[in-house]
This record gives sequence, structure tokens and C-alpha cells, in this order.
Amino acid sequence: MRRLKPVHPPHKPWMPGAFLAKHRFFRRLPPFRAAAELNLKEYAVSSAKLPDAFDGLRIAYASDIHYGVLLDETRVRDLAERLNALDPDVVLLGGDYGEDTSQALAFWKIVPELHAKLAVCAVLGNHDRAEGPAEPFCTAMKERGVTPLINSALTLTRNGRTLALCSTDDFNHGTPDFAGVAAQVRNSDFVLYAPHSPDALPHAFDVAAPPFFDLAVCGHTHGGQIAFFGIAPHTASRYGFFYGNRFNSGMKTEKGVPIIISNGVGTSWLSIRFGAPAQYHLITLKSSGKE
Repeated sequence: MRRLKPVHPPHKPWMPGAFLAKHRFFRRLPPFRAAAELNLKEYAVSSAKLPDAFDGLRIAYASDIHYGVLLDETRVRDLAERLNALDPDVVLLGGDYGEDTSQALAFWKIVPELHAKLAVCAVLGNHDRAEGPAEPFCTAMKERGVTPLINSALTLTRNGRTLALCSTDDFNHGTPDFAGVAAQVRNSDFVLYAPHSPDALPHAFDVAAPPFFDLAVCGHTHGGQIAFFGIAPHTASRYGFFYGNRFNSGMKTEKGVPIIISNGVGTSWLSIRFGAPAQYHLITLKSSGKE
């Protein structure tokens, strides 16, 4: 197991930077403008383990929204409209809904209704959990018709075949139960694991061989917010620079499992991006095997 750095409190917005981001002059500068421009990034994931019953399943994914002084209600509503416009089977939100716990809970009061044919699910991130327990989020999500995935799983069934959506609690500030989640999805035909941070992956891989999940989708990294030729000088990983950059953005493969890492929607500390565009996603699952 790699050595972990200590847990630190999540970044708070730098208030002078928040002022700059709202100023007309600075909003025109490329790094500030890029932070406010949301891009759709699509992925197609093929797997021999995916039952034909779920071939073509469409998942709308967004993470790291960071509602607050750096991302206002107008942009929250815009994100919801974009996710709904994808006409997804599943909407999956990847955590960090506000700049702190109180704003993350406020997000669930203002976000418009999210629509999906099968399920709308959400996990928790470090900004959500750093200052409070998970229970208020469970309540807030359920009041909006959203299924919390916090050391839990939701199993979808079609034609007698199953696909499980699951996540552990936040790796940095929660109480992740890797073995417990693995046990819940043991009998599923295909498992999508969606921890907020890719730092959870080494622990998840250690639970079982072969891995208990067939696809992982993560956020947390922001793609570094600033990256040069795909390399971020600073990463959010507690495993350090090299691990942090390997699992910083894009699609990777580890132990035969495809892993998608999103740059996320919002920003923290300062509302700038360079080489790490803001993203939301449409992930389409494809069956490559015969049942």
C-alpha cells in the first residue's frame, strides 16, 4: 500500500480571488474565462462483463460543483439543464456540492430536479464531509428524489440481469467501508464504483481479487485546475505527485478496470483553470461479450 500524506482541511475560496473572478476585466482573461466555461466530455466504455440488457446505458456524470462564492445559483441551474438535456438513463453526481458543508447542503435546496429513466444517485466528497456527518445529506438527497451512495449500492435489474451503482463514504473525511460495499455488490453482473477521490482506489482494489468493480468514475482532482501538457504541478492526491498525476484526469486502466477521472465543474480556492477545462460527462456503456 502506498504511503498516505496527512488529511488537511479542504481549501476555502480566496476572497480577493473571488472578487477578481467577478470583475469584468478579469472575467475576460483566459484562465478566469476557462473556469466558467463548462464542456461536455463523452466516454464510451466497452466491457465483456456488461450484460446485453444494459448495452447502451447512458450515464450523465458531474462532480465538484462547489456552489458558493465561486459558482452561483445560475450556474447550478445551467448544470442541471445540461444534465437533463442528455436524456440519461442514470444521473450520477460525484460529490463536493459546495465550498463547505453548509453550502453543500444549500446546493440540495436550490438545484433543479434532475431527470433520469432509471435512477439519480449521488456520493459525498471531502468538502461535504469535512465539517459534518453524512446523515443530513442523506435526508436532503432523498427529499429531492436522489439515492445517496454512502457505503451503499443501488442495484438496477433488466431481464433478470443486474448492474450495481455503488460508492464508499469520502476517503479523506468520511468512514469508507470498502469491504462492506464489496459484499453488497458481490452478486451483481456489472459494478460501477464511484468514489469521490481516486485516492480510494488502492484500498478498493485490495479488498478482492479480481476487483469487485468493473468501472470506476471519480472526481476530486479538478484536473489540477492548472496543468501543463497534461501535468499538474499541484495535485489533490494524498499519495503525492506521481500518483496524483497518473489519476488526475481522463480515462486510465488499472488491473484491467477502466477508470474515468473528471476535471469537475467548479473550482476551489481561486476560480481559474489552465489546461484543465471544466467538465461534465456522458458515459455510454457497451457490451462487448456474449451472454
